[in-house]
Amino acid sequence: MTMEQPSEPKKGHQNNIENQEQYILHNPKQIVQKLRLLQKNHCFITASFNGGTESLNTIIVDIIQDMDLIALDYGPTEELNQALLNANRIVFKTQLDGVSAQFTAKSITKAKYKDTSVFAIPIPEALMWIQRREFFRIRIPLGAPAHCEVMQDDGSYRQYRVFDLSIGGIAILDEYNDLEVEVGVVMSHCRLELPDHGNGQVNLEVKNIIPQKTGRRIGCSFVNLGMSFSATIQRYIHTIESNRKNIGS
Repeated sequence: MTMEQPSEPKKGHQNNIENQEQYILHNPKQIVQKLRLLQKNHCFITASFNGGTESLNTIIVDIIQDMDLIALDYGPTEELNQALLNANRIVFKTQLDGVSAQFTAKSITKAKYKDTSVFAIPIPEALMWIQRREFFRIRIPLGAPAHCEVMQDDGSYRQYRVFDLSIGGIAILDEYNDLEVEVGVVMSHCRLELPDHGNGQVNLEVKNIIPQKTGRRIGCSFVNLGMSFSATIQRYIHTIESNRKNIGS
């Protein structure tokens, strides 16, 4: 069954379509992982239908991968349950620790799970997973570029320019279009070089890949970043911001 992507934002919204796209997960393993987090934490999920005029709260009962199905808690009111079962598009929304999650289904059915009635939908092909920015992110100036060396398949390193940086992660510019990565891949033993602040080894998990006019912008989060180098990154960000304020004053 073909599933729709999460709904696009309204025109004029600050988070435009390009910005939203970077938060949409398409990797099946990642999607199931996030759904299991929602299940484990018993997150209440709002199922909206009939153009958003009706809604029902539910939770994930189980994720049955071999059947490509999600079992959802059945509602308390049969009239509302039937209305949901008759819907041709349902939008599911929830939150977990500051993360907003959203996915859609074109159809929903009633099923039995361990002798209990449940709703059943296919595992979505796309899941929007938006985490609030907990870290100040700064654009790296072209006059004093930072670089990240990434290990290639043959064990050698290639240098990529850092587009922006925070304590949580970086975005690098792949001008060569040669990095064979996809969302969810962890690039280990990378070398992050910060002008006048030294360098350190980092592991980067790919979060999004956005085409640019001059290559690809690859957004990554740090994996197990050490406290010492984290402090170095904080000092580097503070220096850049202070320099910009001095130039503007």
